[in-house]
Amino acid sequence: MKVAEIVIKILEKEGITDAFGIPGAGINPVYKYLGLSGIKHYCTRHEEAAVHAADGYYRACGKMAAALCTSGPGATNFVTGIYTANIDSIPLIAITGQAVTSQLGKDAFQCVDIAKICEPVAKAAFCVTKADEIIEIMQKSFHLAKSGKPGPILIDLPLDVQMAEIEFEIDQYQPLTVTNPQPDINIIRQAIAMINQAHNPTIIMGGGVILANAAKECVQFAELLQIPVITTYMAKGGIPVNHRLNAGHAGIQVGQPIGNAVFCESDLIIGIGCRFTDRHTGNINAYKGNRKFIHINVEPKEIGKIFEPDLGIVADAKYALEALLTIARTEGKQHDLARIEALQTLRTELKRKTDYDCVPIKPHRVYEELNKFFKSDAMFTTGCGLNQIWSGQLQDIDEPRLYLPSGGAGTLGFDIPAAFGAKIANPAKHAVAVMGDFGFTFLVEELAVAATYHVPVIVVIVNNGYLSLIRQNQKYAYGFEHAVEMDVNQGVMDYVKVAEGFACAGERVFKPEDIEGALARAAQSKTPYVIDIVCEKDTDCSMGPAVDCIKEFV
Repeated sequence: MKVAEIVIKILEKEGITDAFGIPGAGINPVYKYLGLSGIKHYCTRHEEAAVHAADGYYRACGKMAAALCTSGPGATNFVTGIYTANIDSIPLIAITGQAVTSQLGKDAFQCVDIAKICEPVAKAAFCVTKADEIIEIMQKSFHLAKSGKPGPILIDLPLDVQMAEIEFEIDQYQPLTVTNPQPDINIIRQAIAMINQAHNPTIIMGGGVILANAAKECVQFAELLQIPVITTYMAKGGIPVNHRLNAGHAGIQVGQPIGNAVFCESDLIIGIGCRFTDRHTGNINAYKGNRKFIHINVEPKEIGKIFEPDLGIVADAKYALEALLTIARTEGKQHDLARIEALQTLRTELKRKTDYDCVPIKPHRVYEELNKFFKSDAMFTTGCGLNQIWSGQLQDIDEPRLYLPSGGAGTLGFDIPAAFGAKIANPAKHAVAVMGDFGFTFLVEELAVAATYHVPVIVVIVNNGYLSLIRQNQKYAYGFEHAVEMDVNQGVMDYVKVAEGFACAGERVFKPEDIEGALARAAQSKTPYVIDIVCEKDTDCSMGPAVDCIKEFV
């Protein structure tokens, strides 16, 4: 059997049902058998978008997809997508074509060492130079992608390897079993003892809890001991907005006043499936303070990477939470209910204002309308900019896998293809890309893909005619403004015509009372729909250098 056919048969055996990519001379042998398989293929308009689509697909449903492209610049266009997936721990299989093995390292046409390029930004990368290695590498790739801290795997396939014949029986192929680490029960008992001794313990639910499908167990553990739950940006939706233990987000950008207040008055933090990265912590000394930390993570290298916790537990988040629940039922202590009652008042008192009626539209009003209209009927993607930070601060998400942001990379262009992939994975929900006017022009051609396949994604543009995050950084960090104003985006640039040119529909909104109607028309549309909302240009976004030093803007 040809290696190209083996690759497709293994993809099917490993459970891949959907793939995103662009055929090319360097990968055409694989595409021949892809066309004969049961895998549904979606042809994107840019290679980077193929990876973002596979990424969004996994975030939406927890099932892996594949991304495929040709060699050379096609392969290098994969790099940003692979980096975006890797830093957010999203598993996928990325397959690239390559020149024949005899041309490797000889500057042949469209021949680049993509495996070497991707090594720092992928969980693993392989160039298959011997045909008989393909089975082991494919098997290993799927196992690596799903085990421990998940991530994307790149497999580079030279043309002669794709065309080589080797012995293979698909019925004899078995996926490797993923076995993530179980916690040491004695260390779990230590954790419960520390929690019992604390006066104001707080749980931080990280994105690893969502990836482990353990949000329910995390909330149950919090309920058992009556501990407030702060969610990181990547865990948004892990606990319902109005749950009495929900303490919002903490952090210096996408944090919320309630989350930072609860964090700052805590004397013990139980971080589960989180990484304590800079966007969350800000000034690390202010973040650590005099409080103690328990850190639970599936990846040993994550524990102590930023700072040494008082107790580190290497375990899959679900296994750890199950063990914590078991021990807490007999050894745990319920905490002060007065603190939880006070949390209900704080939720109202510290809520940021969103019900602005002004024209131009205050960006905050856009997120209020999104909350009111979609509730839990939509998945949201977002890439980077003040639009993303406002989204994290202001959007209400009640369920896991409905909020699908580019968190660690902040990738402009992620939004639309990720929404497309999410909608393929979960067609029962609306898929809404929330983005800025500048970011809209990154990978905007993927609207044509959505239209071609009749996938009605919705794009909401928070159009403030600025590179607003960069403007704010220039203004407050350096005292200048240059090359960030984009008046044309609210004027001669017509994003509705752009949408129509890609066989989509769209409209521009100028008044806050018109947003709801536009969302309704988009939701009812059978085609992709762009809503360009013209907003106030110079609104600043609340943020600061430390969790105890956030500058609030209105």
